[in-house]
Amino acid sequence: MTEERIFEAKTVDQAIEEACRVMGCLPEDLEIEILEHGSSGLFGLGAKKAKIKARLKPEKILSERANRAVMFLKELFLSGELKLEPQAELAEDHVVINLTGEDREIFTQNGGLALEALEFLVNKVVARRLGIGPKIVIDVNGFREEKEKEIREMALKAAEKAKKTGKPVSLPPMSARERRLVHMALRGRKDVETRSAGQGERRHVVIHPARRK
Repeated sequence: MTEERIFEAKTVDQAIEEACRVMGCLPEDLEIEILEHGSSGLFGLGAKKAKIKARLKPEKILSERANRAVMFLKELFLSGELKLEPQAELAEDHVVINLTGEDREIFTQNGGLALEALEFLVNKVVARRLGIGPKIVIDVNGFREEKEKEIREMALKAAEKAKKTGKPVSLPPMSARERRLVHMALRGRKDVETRSAGQGERRHVVIHPARRK
């Protein structure tokens, strides 16, 4: 549960206790804004309840998602008899889970297609349990960083070729994430334009020389 919620009780402390019970956490895991301190009124007349606004702290949200993802992956690998161990690390706004073990190369073959599928599955499972929230990234010993570096370099070389020849250059089929990297790598350049083309598994990016005005 990641949304902001309102809680009321006789006192602020009781409202915080209720927030912790409902949200399944400790007081130190919450960001709390006191909306009303509450009052007992005169002889019990005109009493007002205390009211607070509470939400989980970002680090708590990340920690919960990391724990859930690791638990799911361990169960998945155990049932598949895969020798893999997921290790979670909390980034500023997302979770990174690195896979170590003898079978890690299964997920880096064919350009990391299996890794993409596993990441999609993990995010779906965690979202079903905890709601939509910070993204969970699955990696294998820095594979994603190296892959992203290769894609950016490919995009830059293709851009220079398009600029030099004056003709469009088509890149090979890529996942949505990889196509986004190409667009981002060349965003802001005035000498080339990027456009996605193709359907399904053949979806790719075409780099066009900029039209002369």
